[in-house]
Amino acid sequence: MALTLILPWFPILLAVGVGGRLLGRTRGTFLGVVCAMFWVVLSQTSAGPRIWSDPWTVMAIIAGAVAIAAMGCWSGQTLIEQSSPAASSCPSSGDNVDERSNEDQAAFLQLCEAIDRFDDWLEEHRDDGNPWPRFDELVRSVMYRCCEASHVKPYRLLSEGEELVPLREPDPLADVERLSARRGIVGHVVTTGCSYLSGDTTRGELMDKLAGESQESVAWCFAIRQGTRRLGVVVTGQLGIPPEHCKPLLCAMERLVNQFWCMLHETIQSRSATQDDPVSGLPTRSAFLRSAEQSLSESYEQGEPVAVVVVALEGLRELTDSGRWDVADELVREVSDALRRKVRMDDRLGRFDGHGFILLLRRVDSELASLIVKQLMSRLTAVCGDDARWRATVGVRCGVAGSGTEEPDLRTLVSRALNQSRRARLDGVSIASDLGSISVASGAAV
Repeated sequence: MALTLILPWFPILLAVGVGGRLLGRTRGTFLGVVCAMFWVVLSQTSAGPRIWSDPWTVMAIIAGAVAIAAMGCWSGQTLIEQSSPAASSCPSSGDNVDERSNEDQAAFLQLCEAIDRFDDWLEEHRDDGNPWPRFDELVRSVMYRCCEASHVKPYRLLSEGEELVPLREPDPLADVERLSARRGIVGHVVTTGCSYLSGDTTRGELMDKLAGESQESVAWCFAIRQGTRRLGVVVTGQLGIPPEHCKPLLCAMERLVNQFWCMLHETIQSRSATQDDPVSGLPTRSAFLRSAEQSLSESYEQGEPVAVVVVALEGLRELTDSGRWDVADELVREVSDALRRKVRMDDRLGRFDGHGFILLLRRVDSELASLIVKQLMSRLTAVCGDDARWRATVGVRCGVAGSGTEEPDLRTLVSRALNQSRRARLDGVSIASDLGSISVASGAAV
């Protein structure tokens, strides 16, 4: 009888031990109980009902069933205890993973915020006469927030391709800071289009040596590209994050700034195609009014006076009516160039209609504006008064209107300047302002 009970009990016990070790404590215990019940049923089936009549046999069956269940619980407990050292080491690894994940998520959110910020910025400044200085501020701010980059200097490549000029407005009392587009580490980046990152071993020691020869510290430098064209370069003096661990973020930042730059460039190009006069190259009347409106608001906020000047070419229609459109266009281009050379960077200049131009002069009153226009008229009269060249009599008259002590809106100022220009023609003088008439030269015939 003992042999009949032991023979099936032993393999069941081994099976429960192996199963509990694989399943763990809870499932191992459940397996042990089920196998214990199976062993009891198997014993009764093998020996018959008479086994329950012998007390020693009953005790042996109960002891074997308890041993099988205990084996399942014990083998599962062994698995948990052996797994505990690995489990105790996981929190630190998990903490590092979570910490890195949080850093990546924060960087991703910063990039998303930069995209939203640029969209809002472009919507606000897309019609600015010169949006590059404000774009310079945006690039510096975005790169500092996302990469802790400081001493950031964006440069724009001139059309000649030999020099780089800063995006920000230069100090009028200082020389314009220019860099060679072909020398030093900056020239290497512009020429090759490959970025430079201080300490990047993949670029070789010569790159660091070339950067060390620069007059200023260069920690990061990348080119702005539009296809195969080079539009500019961004030079960073210092980085507040370890570059060796943040290369993906820096690469993403390069592409983001490049995309911002190209989008602004394309916006300016498309605006020029639709808002600039094709002959003079100056903004059309609608484009001038938009940019001048913003400049006027800025002047009023700073308590500055402004003046509007209307320049009318009289006798230009004689050229167009006679079919000499190319001569008329050449005259308009020369007058435009003369006006463009005389106005300041923050003044606004545009072509008002087929025979006139309009200027918004900031930080000047009517008296000072009249003096500026008087100097300007000398040059315009020399250009338009060459009757032998144009084979027509073309004259120039100007109307000047200042804001005075009031703050009139732009349309009011333009209307006043047009009235002064009309009065100059009726009075036969060259310049008429809201302070009186000024005769520079004899008026031209209409």
